[in-house]
Amino acid sequence: MKPKIIVHGGASNSNKNEPERQKDVIDACKIGYEVLLEKDAVDAVEITIQNLESSAHLNAGVGSYLQLDGRVRMDASIMKDDLSTGAVIGIEDVEHPISVARRVMETTQHVILSGPLATEFAHSEGFPRYDPRTRPKINLWMEIMEEFRQKTTYEQIFHVDKYFKEKKYSLGTVGCVAIDAKGNIAAGTSTGGLKMNVPGRVGDSGIIGAGTYCSKFGGVSCTGHGEKILILVLGKQVINFLKHKKAPNAMDAVRYGIEELNSLPAEGGLICIDKDGNIGYDYNTKFMTMHYIE
Repeated sequence: MKPKIIVHGGASNSNKNEPERQKDVIDACKIGYEVLLEKDAVDAVEITIQNLESSAHLNAGVGSYLQLDGRVRMDASIMKDDLSTGAVIGIEDVEHPISVARRVMETTQHVILSGPLATEFAHSEGFPRYDPRTRPKINLWMEIMEEFRQKTTYEQIFHVDKYFKEKKYSLGTVGCVAIDAKGNIAAGTSTGGLKMNVPGRVGDSGIIGAGTYCSKFGGVSCTGHGEKILILVLGKQVINFLKHKKAPNAMDAVRYGIEELNSLPAEGGLICIDKDGNIGYDYNTKFMTMHYIE
């Protein structure tokens, strides 16, 4: 099997900072591919997403949006085709949530750790404390807070949907899918959540079967409107299209996935690699930052 890798930096209706975003995605993809030539697919996925999490231009790790209370809480998940998986939700004070998710997968009997427990686990496992807030994201938070002060608490917490409709939220997330020379597949997703995310809100990126899924039939990473992706269990659906032969390859599978999003309607994007090494990607937003090497 020829090693292949595909990476996304989120789906959006804005091309703001797209040259910088595209460069960081391409660079991460190249680094991941070099790892893929020597190591397993899961190693390539982790290293690739680590590099994406180090970008100030993407919504994960260092680039994460601040939540409503001014803190950064991040979600990440990683999965192998033998159904091994790990995830963290609402983790704070780490640089690379994807690596903590992998540690959950490999050293515990759990699938997901959330909130303070996830943070405590990371630090007890030797991951250094790290404040991912950047000055640009702090400035953005302060700017949006001026607008939010005109809203009631009820509107802020329970009516995020109207901000989607007004296109005031980016749908950024980062993800990677890889297949190595042995035919092993892995997938991962990492995010800082929505702009002004309500503390306690859970999207799709840390939920196995929603934002990330992987089996012997293929691997997928999703980006977009997390609540809708959760409802659809979209990652698992895409792989089921391959498993049950509704889709002959990864490209057809993600197209069916976008049809599911359109039926709600909801916005987002998908990347996928199937068991035969076919690459697939599709989105219904104006843009999706992505790159692949085959």
